[in-house]
Amino acid sequence: MITRDPSLNPLLSGIRAPLIRFVRELIAIPSPSGREERIIRRIRQEMERLGYDRIRTDAMGNLTGQVGSGRRTIVLDGHCDTVEKGQSRNWEIDPFRGQCAGGIIRGLGAVDQKGGLAAAIYAGHLVKKTGIPSGITLLVAATVLEEPFEGLSWDHLIGETGLQPEAVVLTEPTGLDICIGHRGRMEFCLTTGGKTSHAANPHLGENAIYKMAPIIGEIEKLNRQMPDTRPLGKGTVTISRISSTAPSRNAVADSATLILDRRLTVGETPQGSLAQLAALPAVRKSDARVTVTRRRAISYTGAEFEVPSAFPGWVMDPSDPLVKRGIRAGRVLFGRELTCRPWHFSTNGVSTRGRHNIPTIGLGPGDDTLAHTPAEALPLTDLLLATAFYTRLIRDWS
Repeated sequence: MITRDPSLNPLLSGIRAPLIRFVRELIAIPSPSGREERIIRRIRQEMERLGYDRIRTDAMGNLTGQVGSGRRTIVLDGHCDTVEKGQSRNWEIDPFRGQCAGGIIRGLGAVDQKGGLAAAIYAGHLVKKTGIPSGITLLVAATVLEEPFEGLSWDHLIGETGLQPEAVVLTEPTGLDICIGHRGRMEFCLTTGGKTSHAANPHLGENAIYKMAPIIGEIEKLNRQMPDTRPLGKGTVTISRISSTAPSRNAVADSATLILDRRLTVGETPQGSLAQLAALPAVRKSDARVTVTRRRAISYTGAEFEVPSAFPGWVMDPSDPLVKRGIRAGRVLFGRELTCRPWHFSTNGVSTRGRHNIPTIGLGPGDDTLAHTPAEALPLTDLLLATAFYTRLIRDWS
């Protein structure tokens, strides 16, 4: 017995082998951010084979598969890009083999998040096969560029098409819990200026690196003082990169730069976090400059975007109808009460809920703490149960 729903178990048994094969094929296609063209083509082929009613790729390269044609739209969203594999020596297996043994699929993207996306695609097939509720349209979205620019794909989808779904279910890994939000994310650039001189005469210059020393200490102290607010947890700030400039290696540094990662919890705002850093005593004393970084995004289609590194946090009320529907589906299928909690990382929810206020929850297969690690491992039971969850949630929508 796969689930406690006897009507779904034969259907899940029937798709088990092709679903596993599909996940392994997706893992075998390298799809780092900005290079998703091959995997988008493969997903389109699978949706065509499974009989989706309509399949569309937008100018940015996001693919959506449609089942049904009702006026009320529900979306299952999964990004198809991954981080880079990193150092090969850290992998005990070939990260692109899609190894399947002992009831577990391993490889880059198995958890984050090709397994969840494949489950959503096959859920769309099951919904079509068993009959989508009247008045409902299901969209399964395979989005791009999520890893460096979460939410950008949905800003584009909504802006290009005017799409306003009734609800979005993110298929990021959750270990089959229901995730109801996460902290916001900001990236700041903090720069100090100096005056160069020959390194043989440092007293004639003004070293920008030395100005950073007290600032670094104050940032570390600030992190310890950050609020811990439920349900999203503690706000944080950390230095992720430091650099400097000088005319040569035997000259005093005339500038120094920190890149800061700032996570925002409940009650914190991008404007407030910027002002907080600018008000640090050492920042004010050194006349340092604090700005929000901007990054350039280039899709595999050639579409270009300039993106400020400001990604809002969001949280759903546990009493929201979408959350309650998810809990009910889990109770029926898994025979237990699903835990509601936030993610520790950021997702496309920064756009769907954070910017556009669309009801959003997440449930996906695999342990989310394994994301971005060489230990990604997707249990087959999770894969099938996630497929069942998406199918049940859509079938019960009314």
